[in-house]
Amino acid sequence: MEQADAAQTFRQGRLLDTSGKWQIREGLDAKTYLLIGKSAHDGESQFWLYCDQHNLITVAVPLMELSGSDRLRSHKITIRSDTRQERELSLVVFENFVAVAVDYQGGGNDKVADFLDVLRASNQTVTISYGDKSFEYEVNGFPAAQARFQDLCSRAVR
Repeated sequence: MEQADAAQTFRQGRLLDTSGKWQIREGLDAKTYLLIGKSAHDGESQFWLYCDQHNLITVAVPLMELSGSDRLRSHKITIRSDTRQERELSLVVFENFVAVAVDYQGGGNDKVADFLDVLRASNQTVTISYGDKSFEYEVNGFPAAQARFQDLCSRAVR
């Protein structure tokens, strides 16, 4: 699956709400939801938070232009807030085009928590970098979008 195909797949669910550059969509499976952030300047890059019917969160960052013959098992991603909080995370690479961190039943994943902490700490922008690529995202609409996303995710568990 190509990067563009993967991104398109995650935009197929019904649009439920928008807030700035943030979209909330139904997932393709029942009682799953996506919170999608689009890059500030070109809107071409995105990342998404996905919650399943158990309210477990997955962070997914498409790896633009990293495809090739090398099969990556993990990749370093740096997330940096405009308030100078920063985390470098080694995320698992799925199908050589997307880096993911997944919560799991019976425990948490510090990578998911760290990613969300930096995102929440941002006032205006957050930057996600890997390799020689950097993408900036506006966080203006994030608090409202995240509140709606969390509400939908918690309802899915009931």
